[in-house]
Amino acid sequence: MSATRPTERIGWVDSGRGLAILLVALFHSANWLLEVGFTIPYWREINDALSSMRMPLFFVLSGLFAAKWLLRSWRDLWTVKVRLYLWVFLLWEVVGSIVFQIGQIMTGVGFGLRDAVLGLVASPVLPRFELWFIWALSIFFVVAKLSRRVNPRLQLVVAGAVSVVALSGLDTPNVGWSGALKYYFFFLVGIYLRSWIVRIGTVNSRLLIGATMLLWVAVTATVALLGLRDVFGVYFLNCVVGVGGGIALSRTLRRLRWFGVIGRITLPIYLAHTPIIILISAVLSLPILFGAVAVIAPVMPLILAATAILLALGLNKFASSNWLRFAYEPPPFVTDFGDHRRRSAEPADFPDRHRIRRDLPDTQS
Repeated sequence: MSATRPTERIGWVDSGRGLAILLVALFHSANWLLEVGFTIPYWREINDALSSMRMPLFFVLSGLFAAKWLLRSWRDLWTVKVRLYLWVFLLWEVVGSIVFQIGQIMTGVGFGLRDAVLGLVASPVLPRFELWFIWALSIFFVVAKLSRRVNPRLQLVVAGAVSVVALSGLDTPNVGWSGALKYYFFFLVGIYLRSWIVRIGTVNSRLLIGATMLLWVAVTATVALLGLRDVFGVYFLNCVVGVGGGIALSRTLRRLRWFGVIGRITLPIYLAHTPIIILISAVLSLPILFGAVAVIAPVMPLILAATAILLALGLNKFASSNWLRFAYEPPPFVTDFGDHRRRSAEPADFPDRHRIRRDLPDTQS
């Protein structure tokens, strides 16, 4: 178990990321449709079942190509990864807060300016909305680099023990804190068990792939039907099996080009999909539309999730050629400030920010 620098693109990983972001969008779509009053039978239970694959798979795949950052300098890690995550986290916390308030007003809940401002100020410590994932990921990169000289087996054992406890019903005051405790283990699995995961992903046996997916379905159904989710250690095992099922399903879906396309650009989708879902859900809940939409409400989570992903992709494409691109990357006043201070203290031949970006392509990372 070692941290190596992977450079090759692995097709099923893109499909896996596409699957994971679709499951995330589906989760938020169902939640917000329920929030605005639509009756969508069983969707809460469906998303509870999918949760054993959704975030564990996402974090394993995020860790799969993170090992190179453990070997790079702190400056490289900050310049290319952490600074990006912090910028988009802070910016989209503002966007999320505004859109959430709009949704609250449109659905008749009311306008809570004080709570919104206080939540926004506290968000670097108490992340909100779906952005806790970005917050946790930035912390995971830093912690993994700080502990890179610690025996990987010890790291996995400790992180695994914490995950077992957290996934057995432990609640914290904040969704980001809970998520970090639950899923850091899976991020480390992607880093230190990469060779095993890649080897598993190359299996071509349809029987074995199908059996792995069926095992996940069977374990998930058993946990749900018998109410075992909060039994100590059971849901953790369910999530481990969910990663295996997710890899097997990713292998199956790699033939579908759409999953690979969205899997290569998950960050813009992750950032924008929830605000889009909130606004569309609020519009659909208006009296003039509610009755017509209610007829197809049971399939609306699927329609809304796909629509949100497509709109998020469209927004990212539109933003790429104008100033809106800074919704997805730090603007010059952020990058130049930090880089100017560093360059003044470094030899003249040290590569600048732009060269670092060329040397460190964001390949499946």
